Amino acid sequence: MCVCSHFFPRISLPGAFKKNIISGLTLKSINYSKGSYNFTAVQEAVTMISLYDLVMNTSRNIVEATAVHLFVVVKDREKYVNCDTAKTNLLCKYCQNMLLNTCVSPSLTLKFSKSRLSELYGISHVIIQDCETSSGDHLNALVTYQTFFTIKKIQSEDFYDLTLNPRHISLGGIDPIIEKLCSIMQWNKCHKSLPHRTVGVLLHGPSGCGKSSLGKFLAQKFEAAFINIEGSEILLSDDGSGSAALSKIFSRACLLSKEGSVIIFLDELDMLCPAKTNASVGSKQITNALITEMDNLFDQNISGVLVIGTTSAISNINSLLRRPGRFDQEVLINVPTKEQRALILEVLFNSMTIQSDISLSEIALWTPGYVGSDLKALCEEALCHSSRSHKTALDRADFLYALHRVVPSLRKSTNCCLDIQQVSWEEIGGLEEVKCEIRQSIEWPFLYPEVLKSMDLSATKGVLLYGAPGCCKTTLVRAAATSCHVNFISLNGAQIYSPYVGESERIISETFQKARALSPCILFFDEIESLVGKRTSAGKQSRVQERILSTMLNEMDGIGVRLDQKVKVTNDSNNIDESQAMKGFAEAPFENNSLKSCNSSAVIVIGATNRPDMIDSAILRPGRMDKLVYVPPPDEQSRRSILELIISSMATKDIDITELSRKTEYYSGADLKNLCKEAGLICLRENSNAALIYQAHFVKALEVIKPSLNESILQQYNRLTIK
Repeated sequence: MCVCSHFFPRISLPGAFKKNIISGLTLKSINYSKGSYNFTAVQEAVTMISLYDLVMNTSRNIVEATAVHLFVVVKDREKYVNCDTAKTNLLCKYCQNMLLNTCVSPSLTLKFSKSRLSELYGISHVIIQDCETSSGDHLNALVTYQTFFTIKKIQSEDFYDLTLNPRHISLGGIDPIIEKLCSIMQWNKCHKSLPHRTVGVLLHGPSGCGKSSLGKFLAQKFEAAFINIEGSEILLSDDGSGSAALSKIFSRACLLSKEGSVIIFLDELDMLCPAKTNASVGSKQITNALITEMDNLFDQNISGVLVIGTTSAISNINSLLRRPGRFDQEVLINVPTKEQRALILEVLFNSMTIQSDISLSEIALWTPGYVGSDLKALCEEALCHSSRSHKTALDRADFLYALHRVVPSLRKSTNCCLDIQQVSWEEIGGLEEVKCEIRQSIEWPFLYPEVLKSMDLSATKGVLLYGAPGCCKTTLVRAAATSCHVNFISLNGAQIYSPYVGESERIISETFQKARALSPCILFFDEIESLVGKRTSAGKQSRVQERILSTMLNEMDGIGVRLDQKVKVTNDSNNIDESQAMKGFAEAPFENNSLKSCNSSAVIVIGATNRPDMIDSAILRPGRMDKLVYVPPPDEQSRRSILELIISSMATKDIDITELSRKTEYYSGADLKNLCKEAGLICLRENSNAALIYQAHFVKALEVIKPSLNESILQQYNRLTIK
């Protein structure tokens, strides 16, 4: 703690100090601990007296400094580049004049923005790296005329301001990606003559996954100047001013690279440099300027400058920027897996008080499809709910409330259904053999990938559920997704067909890309026969279906792995470590044993249909929808189980479920549910104040609700043969 003012005579004059404070003596700054507080004038005597009391409590232990080691920030660094001993001694003298009669301590930062001596000497900041005293104490020491000064580092004010980021950034779940980027930064800085040096890195992934935070984290870790280019700075007009502004930024970065590493950060690069088909005159000029500047960095071997671009739509970026020597390193930050979500939550929980009934793994299990920003919003919403309830710690109720309030970003940015209605296997009556077969085909690849791999059994890529309408095919899929806690995407023909040429194919491709990003994921196509019907030679609708079928076949042939496991470094010479040259970056994020507990690479495509004879045989070949599961109508025992489940939630009395199950032959599960609903309505029509539903109401309902199936329909399904 100290009082910093070269006008103030000595800190050992408490009476004069207190008198000067009350009379309004101008102080430059009052510093304590490891920060600095600037005061241009004393506004309130009471406040300053309290500061005086704090100062005097520690001033008794202050001794004179024998030596002080400094980090000096100057306004014009060129004056001191390769300076001789005389210039260094002169700068030390300047610092001594500015710090005279000042109490200093290690890691203390002193700002002289409005000082007359600062303007005269060209010094804006002084950071105390270490101080020595005759007693060997390295804490509080007073600068005098006898103090010896040593300058360890000189930095320009421009570079210092660009490295100043007071908020510490903590990231979780992406350690392999951080290691990769740190290696690129180190290699870029130390090997300027390397012919295949990386100039640009393109971070791509869904919005909110931490791309911008990762760039700032790198700048903090390497104490690099962080130049953040906002779109509004360069997208000014079509007269070339935007490209001129971009060139000016790169020239500034090249100058700053003489002092240390520089990161040029281009957020939302797809907006600044879109693909040629979507580019305006101004964006074309900016793209050309960016290409020119990045080529200059590469050709002139300017080390220490790394250009980082981010995008959530990598296909929308001008392809010229993705060539070698430009953004030749592409790093995918994917939707976090369950284990990665737990690591992110661990970072977020460090600043929160959590009750013992909440665990990281439990919340991670609840949040499939949530990215880092979603998890942060979830914790903030839970914290707000807890504060409204005046609780001292967050509990399960707070997070359950927040889960209903915070919708994952990916669900907001897609036309397909990403919500999953939670259904357990116990809520589905009967169909035990079908349940077992579906669990084997859908659950096992997600839950036991290592076991399947050890037995050399390939995981199922696609499953087709077929059967009569109303036999709970969709419900079975939802139960499978619920039991293995994976993301669930549902699409039907109405969401895919479009009057615009090529739009349906685009929706299919984007949906598969979304599924890869959200993996582990189940991609469900309801009434799939309307999308991939058998190919014929006539009709415009047939041509549309053929294009959709072709797109689906191409996508299904490439859904085996997550994008971040599939993306490889395109140029082996760009790899940082020669031992990893043949390995590729894509494998690195998932070598951690903690990530091997679930099959995070799986995407399973499931189709449901009641007309399997209309589906094109190409999609039923091995490697696509090669697992066919027939979902039959419920038999008598299954009907009994279904009725027990439905009636258990109704107010009933004296119901003979055995008789009802016997009388409901050819009823599907949906028919049975409708039957129970009709019985309740009959009860209310007889007496609106009725409290119980009786057997007689179900008997009357049987006269109204007829089965949707018959022997002829069942024989058709029995005769069907699917190749």
